[in-house]
Amino acid sequence: MWARVDDALADHRKVIAAGELIGTDGVVVALGFYLLGLLWANKHLSDGKLPASVVKRLGSERPLELADAMVRSGLWDRVQDGYQIHDFNEFNYSAAEVKARRDRDRRRKKNGQAHD
Repeated sequence: MWARVDDALADHRKVIAAGELIGTDGVVVALGFYLLGLLWANKHLSDGKLPASVVKRLGSERPLELADAMVRSGLWDRVQDGYQIHDFNEFNYSAAEVKARRDRDRRRKKNGQAHD
């Protein structure tokens, strides 16, 4: 599955705000951390939910500090047991949509039909 990323994300006001909160190389760090979360959410069909245990393993020495910057800038929302990527399902396929598409593709391939 592919993660959908707007080509204007690098200079989005929320990424800039997160970068300012982070400090040195903040925009690059904010963008990378956001994308790591997005990729994990897509891969695991979590509808944008990032468990705290996952966030702690997103490749940073200070993941909770970065997560706080994501929340304070509006990129993520804090939820029970973790974080939610803000407006995830507005811009990405939901787990139900991905599963339905995979099921359709599986049935189509089984029946030897051409691509939809």
